[in-house]
Amino acid sequence: MSIKTKILILGNSSFVQRRVLKSLKKIKGLDIILCSKSSKINRENLVFFNDYKKAIRSSPNLVYISLINKLHYKYAKFALENKCNVIVDKPITNSLVLSKQLVKLAQKNKLLLAEANVFNYHNVYKKIIKSIGGINKITHIQSNFNIPVIKKIHTIKRRDDDALMDMSPYAAAIVRIFFNKEYQITTQKITYNNTSYVKNFFIFCKNKKISYFGNFGSEKEYISEIRFFSNKKIVSINHQAFALPNDTRVTVEFKEKNKTKTINFSKDDTIKNFIQECLQAIKLKKYDMYYKNILFDSKIREELRLK
Repeated sequence: MSIKTKILILGNSSFVQRRVLKSLKKIKGLDIILCSKSSKINRENLVFFNDYKKAIRSSPNLVYISLINKLHYKYAKFALENKCNVIVDKPITNSLVLSKQLVKLAQKNKLLLAEANVFNYHNVYKKIIKSIGGINKITHIQSNFNIPVIKKIHTIKRRDDDALMDMSPYAAAIVRIFFNKEYQITTQKITYNNTSYVKNFFIFCKNKKISYFGNFGSEKEYISEIRFFSNKKIVSINHQAFALPNDTRVTVEFKEKNKTKTINFSKDDTIKNFIQECLQAIKLKKYDMYYKNILFDSKIREELRLK
């Protein structure tokens, strides 16, 4: 009888219920348990703990941290100190300094540390890049991502989740994936009532081969789209581009020679794909890619915050 991999999820948010649990249940060989301070212990519902530290001390193989942003660093550090492999919802921390501390601790203990920023794990992105002729054929990228949620300052402060914290991981990942570490960034930020908390931001990034413009925010009408341009083609995901659904086909628009056609691509599961990759990394004890991605993305986010 094979031994199951014990995965502990810290937090029981609607995102965990809607997306994370459904994806994890598709992966064979997992023993899934939840720790939630807001839910009663109910093993039928997988809630085994109400205390995060007690749950981590139960020696899971992997801890998935899906708490408010402000708690990510604290419990990632505690889990690594207790010799657990760790996945953290984006953003992993609120600063490059803290990200470096976590990576150093993971390296010391030879553990996985990964940030769950998974939009590009949908197979449709690979197919789009292939249809264009490869990453090197892309000349420009545009994205718009806005969620119509008007937050109060005290809520943002308590949760550490202004638009820049929540959405800059997407912008950072695009720079990492498509710019090959050569880039110049400019940005513009619109804050709440002249505070330091950002409600909308724009990023423009370029090098000699490619440019990127991204519009992100938390007060406008909902939009989640991304467009890829080459010299001959425009390819667009016009809906839910940064959170593609697991249970429906994805419609992609292709425009070439002034003619437009749409293609429906098959279903895929970004979280499942990401977790399976992480489990394979744990098996092989190969973590360098995750460390490098965390540090690169944290550096980009820091630049956006400071500019």
